[in-house]
Amino acid sequence: MPLLEVEDLRTEFHTEDGVVRAVDGVSFQVDSGKILGIVGESGCGKSVSAMSVMRLIPDPPGRIAGGRVLWKGQDLLSIDADEMPQIRGREMAMIFQDPMTSLNPVFTIGRQLGEVLDKRFGLCGEAADERMIEVLGHVGIADADQRLAQYPHELSGGMKQRIMIAMALLCKPDLLIADEPTTALDVTVQAQILQLMKQLQKDSGTAIILITHDMGVVAETCDDVVVMYAGKVVESCGVFGLFAGPRHPYTRGLLDSILQSGRSKDEPVPTIEGVVPSLLDPPTGCRFADRCARVETQCRQQDPPLLELEEGHRVACHIPLDGV
Repeated sequence: MPLLEVEDLRTEFHTEDGVVRAVDGVSFQVDSGKILGIVGESGCGKSVSAMSVMRLIPDPPGRIAGGRVLWKGQDLLSIDADEMPQIRGREMAMIFQDPMTSLNPVFTIGRQLGEVLDKRFGLCGEAADERMIEVLGHVGIADADQRLAQYPHELSGGMKQRIMIAMALLCKPDLLIADEPTTALDVTVQAQILQLMKQLQKDSGTAIILITHDMGVVAETCDDVVVMYAGKVVESCGVFGLFAGPRHPYTRGLLDSILQSGRSKDEPVPTIEGVVPSLLDPPTGCRFADRCARVETQCRQQDPPLLELEEGHRVACHIPLDGV
C-alpha cells in the first residue's frame, strides 16, 4: 500500500470572476522512503495540490470539490476537521515556500520550535531544549544552543530554511512536503538544502514530496516525478524514465529549455510558445493544445485521459511521443 495516494483530487476557488479550477482531477502516489517531485510552471496547481493534501485550503474562497486523499489507507477528506491536527504536523509535515515569511519575526527561534514540541507532545523545559538542539544539529546548524535565543532577522536565508526543515522534523513525520524549498536562495545554499533533504530521507526513511519548477532539481533529488500543467497531471513516471524518454510534448519542452553544457552561448534557448490557458474557463479537450506542435482535431475535442503506456509510466496525450 502506498503511504499516500491521491485520487481524482479537485480543488476550486470562488472569485468575483467565477470559479477557478486550480486542481482538476489530479492523481498520484508516494511510497514510503521515496522522493516524489511535482514539477510544472507557476500556477499549474502544484502548491494547491499539496495544501489540499494537508487540508489547509482556506474555505472560503477555496473548496476541495472532490476526490480522495488516502493516508495509510484512510481518506483524509472524509474525517472531521478536528482530527486532522493528529495527522498534520505529527505524521505529515510541510515546509512552506518562503522561509522569510514563515517564521514569526517577534519570537525567538527557540520559542517557535518549542511551541511545536509543547503542542504535539507536551514537552517543555530542558527536555524540549535537548530535542531542539539535537534536531538543529541534524540539519547542519552549528552552535544550536545559541541559535535558539536568536530572532529570524538575525539569520541568513539558508539558515531560516534549515530552521523550517528542523521545525517539520521535530515530530519525526513519515511524509515531508517541501514547497519550493530553495526559492530565493543562492546556488550554493540551494545545493546544500537539497543535499540535506536527500540525507534526511536516507537516514530516517522519511518520504518527501518536493514541489519545484526546476527540472535540474528533480534530476538530482527525486525517485519519481509528476508533471502538472494547467491543473492536471500530464505525465508521471520514474525520474530516469522521464529524462530518458519523455512521452508528453509539454515535458519534452520543459527538458529542452534546460541550459545544457554543450549549447553555444549564442544559440537561443528553446521555449514553449504561447501562454497557459485560464483556469476560469479552460478549453475543451487538451489544455496544452494551443501550445503543442503535434496538435490534431481530436486534441481540441477530447480531454486525454492519463493512461499507462509502459509499466509505471502514465501520460495524458492523444499523440504521445515515442519512447526510448
